[in-house]
Amino acid sequence: MRGRRSIAEGDSFRCTGCASIYLKPRDLSCRWDALPWPSLFLLPATMHCPFCGANDTKVIDSRLVAEGDQVRRRRECVACGERFTTFETAELVLPRLIKQDGSRQPFDEEKLRAGMQRALEKRPVSVERLEAALAHIKSKLRATGEREVKSLIVGELVMGELQKLDEVAYIRFASVYRRFQDLNEFREEIDRLAREPVKE
Repeated sequence: MRGRRSIAEGDSFRCTGCASIYLKPRDLSCRWDALPWPSLFLLPATMHCPFCGANDTKVIDSRLVAEGDQVRRRRECVACGERFTTFETAELVLPRLIKQDGSRQPFDEEKLRAGMQRALEKRPVSVERLEAALAHIKSKLRATGEREVKSLIVGELVMGELQKLDEVAYIRFASVYRRFQDLNEFREEIDRLAREPVKE
């Protein structure tokens, strides 16, 4: 017979069906296996406010972005009234990267995002379009079915997405990634870009 486990006040746990996180509310006595699931007595966990630290925040707007791969939520803190945005996405395993020196490292989405943001600095590209490009890159990496991929593959994927987003950002990134040595290499890349149709 399966052992019973009590849920202490403040315990959090994840629903295996919908992946929601729940907290046991105050002064509620219950057992893990004695409640229907999901229980009306379990309250969804709330996100802390990044401005004042209060945990009483509410969602005032939700919409799908990145072609449905993410949920963008606009939240408001009940305590201080500040508003902030969060993005929710499914966590799936991405392949490790093989560097040019042969070393391995985990895929770092924040590092990739920062690199693309630098290339896109002061360019007319929205956050939503950047997040969609990142989602495309991750989707293509997962589609390889490999546990490890060369970092060069990621670089080429980034260049492909930047070319579709903004040609100036693409040239910025390409000049660093391909290590252009002189003005002629810039001209050659710009000429090639003018001749080549953008890949969808």
